[in-house]
Amino acid sequence: MATLRRQYEGILPPSLEEIDNFQAQVIKYRMGEADPMEFRPFRLQHGIYGQRQPENQMVRVKLPFGGVTAKQLEYFAVIAEQYSGTVRGHVTTRQNFQFHFVPLDSVPEIMNGLAQVGLTTREACGNTVRNVTACPYAGVARGETFDVTPYAAAYARFFLRRPENQNLPRKWKTAFSGCVDGSHGVNGDCALTAIHDIGFIARIREVDGVPLRGFSIVVGGGTSTMARKAEVLYDFIPADHGEYLRISAAALAVFNRDGQRKNRNQARIKWLIRKIGWDEFRRRVAEELTQPWAQEFQVDMPELMDLDEEEVGEVVPLEGDLPPGYARWRLTNVHPQQQRGFFAASITLPLGDLSPAQFRQVAEITRRFSGGRARTNIQQNIVLRHVREESLPALYTALAEIGLGEAGANTITDVVSCPGTDSCSLAIASSRGLGRALARHLKANGSFDPDVEKITIKMSGCPNGCGQHHVGAIGFSGASSKQHGREVPTAELWLGGGVTDKGFRYGTLAGKVPTKHAPQLIDRLLTIYQAERQQGEPFQDFVERVGAKALGARALEGLTTVLPPDQEPDAYMDWGSTQLFEVVRGEGECAV
Repeated sequence: MATLRRQYEGILPPSLEEIDNFQAQVIKYRMGEADPMEFRPFRLQHGIYGQRQPENQMVRVKLPFGGVTAKQLEYFAVIAEQYSGTVRGHVTTRQNFQFHFVPLDSVPEIMNGLAQVGLTTREACGNTVRNVTACPYAGVARGETFDVTPYAAAYARFFLRRPENQNLPRKWKTAFSGCVDGSHGVNGDCALTAIHDIGFIARIREVDGVPLRGFSIVVGGGTSTMARKAEVLYDFIPADHGEYLRISAAALAVFNRDGQRKNRNQARIKWLIRKIGWDEFRRRVAEELTQPWAQEFQVDMPELMDLDEEEVGEVVPLEGDLPPGYARWRLTNVHPQQQRGFFAASITLPLGDLSPAQFRQVAEITRRFSGGRARTNIQQNIVLRHVREESLPALYTALAEIGLGEAGANTITDVVSCPGTDSCSLAIASSRGLGRALARHLKANGSFDPDVEKITIKMSGCPNGCGQHHVGAIGFSGASSKQHGREVPTAELWLGGGVTDKGFRYGTLAGKVPTKHAPQLIDRLLTIYQAERQQGEPFQDFVERVGAKALGARALEGLTTVLPPDQEPDAYMDWGSTQLFEVVRGEGECAV
């Protein structure tokens, strides 16, 4: 894609004309000349999401497969510093960066700045083809089937701005996975293709004695109020001639034509498949593939796939003494690559946040240690790749100096959370507040054995699942209950989700707990697991063996009720708040 690379630096081409049009529409909206009901989906289509706080926007930057450069990180510092009311940026569970409390009138200026570093917000929100996620270790993981990165890039480029994808019945989420053996610390499918509208799992098949790259294509996954695992649409589709794109377009066309549009709460493709049945859905996709557009389908795969990711880190010697904690950090945050002598190192970001100073510091670290490139992951961290082994002590020292040398990436203390009531209109309880409290509580308890460390904790502020609580070994979703005549911030407890050697599974709803009792609940769950597990039994397998509801009932005993307000006043306040709790929900924009 040499011609495109001369025009922009990123994976997706920005459009200055598009930004000018967005600014013109903002002016019309401010002057009362634009219909607010029409402006809202237009705004979302361009990656700008409304918040529960009036006149504040969230700007979501689309990062296919989480790929980001040092130069882009430096501009993120500018957005956080000059435009965001929280003065921070946030990595999402979809590998995007987003910025909250941004004035609408500042958005076009931000978009122009993003375009200068090769980025766009287009279709990061709304009923569109959303950001394409992928394993952050693609291309470097030991034992991977093949590098899915260029195929994910081709998919993202192919679907961007296509007219038929601008007003889908609901959003369309995509993931690519090439992992098989968990050598980088995560078992199997770390891209979680099973929870996506469409997913691509790398496969190799021999044809006439020649190994052929391809994908198993799965469709119809989703979390929220009806968690459903994606099913195999095609067991093997060759990858290198764009056939996987043709089939994706056909599946999307069926969804666009036949999906539910009256009730947006039941409009994801999983609901269409539930309504018409899997066999009928497959028949409709096959029929769509006979249409003239599909028969004439052609793409320039070399152009769509072309990437420039050859940079590697330099040798950086350690200056001075090594700070304490290096051994622990290397154990949990560093994994050997398939390329001998190189390693991938995770930067643990508490709840996925970075300050402006940290953005700039991480950008410089990225230049020195990983050739100026990094990737985000769905655990809300940053992964540096192609780090030389001899540079690891200096890398840890540099991270520790800026407050990002924390060990425990992807372990029990690395808690995942959506923004929750900090900004989201749909949130019921403070997922970030609870996440922060649980992380602090767990870290104060000291070290854990390896099986406990593998437990993941994820939380969402509502049932929709932006924090992916359905796939946490322990998950929490925001709720409320009424006790002693007052509302109490509460969390639904989900147990047993995630990926183990036995494959993917959703967690099971196992009860509810007042959020201020959640730390005690975690302690009990860990105590029961450690006392009763079998040798080497993962937490998810333990949950399956003893029963999620039975385990939940045991751990929750005595924790589900709170004392009257005059005896336990703190229980009636959400984490991080000094006000009495009440449910305040507006109209969310997820289904606009």
